[in-house]
Amino acid sequence: MHFILQCLMASFLYWLMSFAAQSGQTVPSSHDTPVSRSAQLHTQPVDEVNSCSLELINNDTSKDWLLTKEGELFAGELISMYHDKVDFNSDEVGTFTIKMKNIAKLQTNSVMSFRLDNGQIYHGQLFVSRHRLLLREQSEFCVERSSLLSIAPSENSGDSLWDGHLGIGLNFRKGNSERFDYTAQFNARRLTSETRTLLSYTGLFSQVQDPNTLQSVKTEENHRFNGSYDWYYSRQLFFRLPSFEYYTDKFKNIAMRVTGGVAAGYTVFDQPDFRWDVYVGPSLQYTKFERVDSSNQQSNTSPALLLGTIYERDLSDDIEFHLTYDVKLVSSSSGKTIHHLETGLAIDLISDLDIDLKAIVDHVAEPIDNEQGITPERTDMLFIVALSYDF
Repeated sequence: MHFILQCLMASFLYWLMSFAAQSGQTVPSSHDTPVSRSAQLHTQPVDEVNSCSLELINNDTSKDWLLTKEGELFAGELISMYHDKVDFNSDEVGTFTIKMKNIAKLQTNSVMSFRLDNGQIYHGQLFVSRHRLLLREQSEFCVERSSLLSIAPSENSGDSLWDGHLGIGLNFRKGNSERFDYTAQFNARRLTSETRTLLSYTGLFSQVQDPNTLQSVKTEENHRFNGSYDWYYSRQLFFRLPSFEYYTDKFKNIAMRVTGGVAAGYTVFDQPDFRWDVYVGPSLQYTKFERVDSSNQQSNTSPALLLGTIYERDLSDDIEFHLTYDVKLVSSSSGKTIHHLETGLAIDLISDLDIDLKAIVDHVAEPIDNEQGITPERTDMLFIVALSYDF
């Protein structure tokens, strides 16, 4: 019951923030469409012609070029286009994200791999105008810009296909009592025109000083690592082949829990401002407990059914709301139902730095007693404030 109330509270807070964001006037973001002094001095008129003519943004073909609909021009490197959002590394302002609908023209020097909504994959130097997509070295290639599904560096280009971010949160207190907490988060992804590889890690460590012995006592430590490989059959249908999770928390009597499986996923909504995915599939879970009494087994293997959802929405140009939830249905000796919820806000600061506000809720319906017969708490909640760096 407590877990359901916590989920409802998180959902209510999200919709409240979403309503406030939609009711207010959005302030243009320097991170989403950054303006630099140099860019303002080199603005060019936006091409309004709906044709297959190739008119380069700039004759310097040693760099990638991005021209916004506001007339701002950026030189640098195109990282990727995914979910109608473009990641671009500018020579002047660093890495930023801009929605595809705000781009007038895009020109690449690098060889890119891109996929159309009919499933076809092409490689080459791209030129994107307001209405058309062209290949610079193949003048006969010209398709509707709206058919573009994704862009990623070609495996033959020699450029890295990986990007991600690293977040660290610290809390240290000294005086009448001492306390030290840290959280570490790492996320990486590898994108191609038809596949997505995701890796993530979250770790928590906490210790306090015992007032009687003045010794540091560890009060919490857990680690979670997730990995998945997604193959997109179409714009909306994808297959997760496979997914993997490793989790350890000795304070919950879990020495190690490993889950592996496959899933089929479907994109319910895919808009520039929000995206919602759902997925379901079979898994196999192995759990080794830290300590158990004589009536329980030291380890357990159970088939599992995994159901999950991922929801992302831009509340403004600088603030993104995200929610990830999954539930595993396993045997009673493995916990019966295991819930995991992560939700929060990512706030863009400057260049490659963000602030992450995240709440993590874990709930096990039937936790396993330790050797003293003590049952761990069913629900754990964690709130994280971290500074993250995008790379």
